[in-house]
Amino acid sequence: MNPDRRPGTALQDVADTAGGDRSDLGAEPAPATATRRRRLRLPTGKRSRALLVGAGLLALLALPLVVALALLAQKRWYPILDLAMTELRIRDVGSSHPPLIGLVGRIGPLGRQGSHPGPISFWALWPMYRAFGASSWAMQVSTVALHLLAMGTALWIAFRRAGIRLMIAVAAVLALLTHAYGALTLTQPWNPYLPLLCFIVFVLALWSIVAGDAPMLPVAALAGSFCAQTHVPYLGLVVGLSAFTVAVASWSAYRQRVNRAALRRYLTWLAIAAGVTVVVWIPPVIDQIVHDPGNLSVLSDYFRNPPEAPVGLRRAIDVIFVHLNPFHLVQELTTDRTQVESGSSVPGVLFLGVWIASVVAAWRVRNRTILRLDLVLGVALVLALVSTSRIFGLVWYYLVLWAWGITSLMILAIGWTAAVLVRRRLEGDAAARAARLGTAVLVAVVVVLSAVFTYNATSVDVPAPRLSHTLGVLTRRTAAALDRPSAPGGGRDGRYLVTLRDPVDIGAMGYGLVNELERRGFDVGVIEGYGPGATRYRVRPAADATGIVHLAIGPEDIATWRAKADVRQVAAIDPRTPKQRNEFDLLHTEVLGGLRNAHLTDLLPTVDENLFRLGLDTRVPDSIRRRVVRMTDLGLPAAVFVGPREAVTET
Repeated sequence: MNPDRRPGTALQDVADTAGGDRSDLGAEPAPATATRRRRLRLPTGKRSRALLVGAGLLALLALPLVVALALLAQKRWYPILDLAMTELRIRDVGSSHPPLIGLVGRIGPLGRQGSHPGPISFWALWPMYRAFGASSWAMQVSTVALHLLAMGTALWIAFRRAGIRLMIAVAAVLALLTHAYGALTLTQPWNPYLPLLCFIVFVLALWSIVAGDAPMLPVAALAGSFCAQTHVPYLGLVVGLSAFTVAVASWSAYRQRVNRAALRRYLTWLAIAAGVTVVVWIPPVIDQIVHDPGNLSVLSDYFRNPPEAPVGLRRAIDVIFVHLNPFHLVQELTTDRTQVESGSSVPGVLFLGVWIASVVAAWRVRNRTILRLDLVLGVALVLALVSTSRIFGLVWYYLVLWAWGITSLMILAIGWTAAVLVRRRLEGDAAARAARLGTAVLVAVVVVLSAVFTYNATSVDVPAPRLSHTLGVLTRRTAAALDRPSAPGGGRDGRYLVTLRDPVDIGAMGYGLVNELERRGFDVGVIEGYGPGATRYRVRPAADATGIVHLAIGPEDIATWRAKADVRQVAAIDPRTPKQRNEFDLLHTEVLGGLRNAHLTDLLPTVDENLFRLGLDTRVPDSIRRRVVRMTDLGLPAAVFVGPREAVTET
């Protein structure tokens, strides 16, 4: 961070000396001469105070996450599905096959899916991951480190814009937002979660650019690229907001072109931002060039020709208004994963009305700093509506998580405008006392929310604890069996092909098993259908393997593999209690009956073959889908078999 940078050093301050853009929270616009004078460096004492305040705020924001990490360190976590895929790619960063594209997504048919645009999240997670021992916990540490970096950057930007008071106000907003997301979300390196706080940095940086702060261009380029590469729902928002911001900033620079120094400074920072963008997008371009089809082509084809019709503007409005409800941020978010538009739209409509009223108030008092923030947020809302309307299939909660970030910044804008209005009605000592009181309230908000979040964080658990425990049992027993020289396939010196049949979780534990065996030094690969998830470099033809490791889930496949000759069962577990097994059987009967009653007999086979795909089918009534989700939560028994490579041809 650079707290020495003071108001008055941005393009807008040099080229346009009308005051008010860099005043403290709630202060009146300053005259032009004062704006020029404020280009001087802060005295050492004030710089130290700003650093101390910023460090203290960041420490308060970090405390809950540090506590969560300390508790998670005591629990052995075995990542499954996307999180196992993520660790495989982080491990690849230092290999001969570094990741060039993002995590595989729900983009195309299973076995031929496309991936999210870029690998920047894997590269960003890698240093701390290696530094903390390349364990699954190290992946959680690196995730928290990225979030802390984002929060520190957001505080720095706030200080650049309006000093310590705005920095405290942004800290209060971050405390509210992080408490709402919760410890499980912010310690989990899942690609929809990784950009959550980086998106706040991106929006604040764009606001700074619109206000004439040219050095924020590279910051916005890096933060925006991180969001867009990591999770494709951010792509439209990032591209649209970036184009708008650069257009506004370039027009402002053109209008002030008589000031050659300011124009040259803007163009220099714009060139640096372009360079940053080019560098971080080189890997996806390389993938596009060397592979056929490249991932960028897959993404383009998929979104130009979606498999289903978009949800449309009407449903998008419902989703946005639900996410504009500020009361949802007061408690940890527990949004239904498939019903994100549920709930009343009234609070969201009222909140939008309050924000619009604050925009009008900021316009009437001519506070251009707030108006520029409102402008960026207004464009973000329009793009959010368009982006949401283009979602097809189920509107999963993680597709619109960025909306809570927009809402939190709207709260900031409303509160700031209210502070300005109060200050304008007070004079002298009364205004100073009100400012001190407001600052104290904001600090209290940070402290209280941090304390509540810290308390909540003490109950944090690993992601998908049932599957993690099941995978842990299977992994330990399988690794012990493969460590024996007499193991089929050659033991530790063997080259194994991991196969599986998973009718519940689309191979969730299969990817986890590959990840854990590779962590222990075994040479493992996957069949071609699992290449998009495990990476193409781990695809292994059966002829190149010396042995087979098969993960069987469900009683039918377990029985099939137990009947095979020359195959050894090395691990087995049924994590369900007798009561849960009875519940699963009852739900199975109810789902079959519900599908028949809904005249969806073509989906009957998927109950035993692919529950996950059944849950995604938009034709399935909500009552049946809830039962399907419960069935996947309960799970099925699992076993691991090891045998000669010929066994796979009998599957």
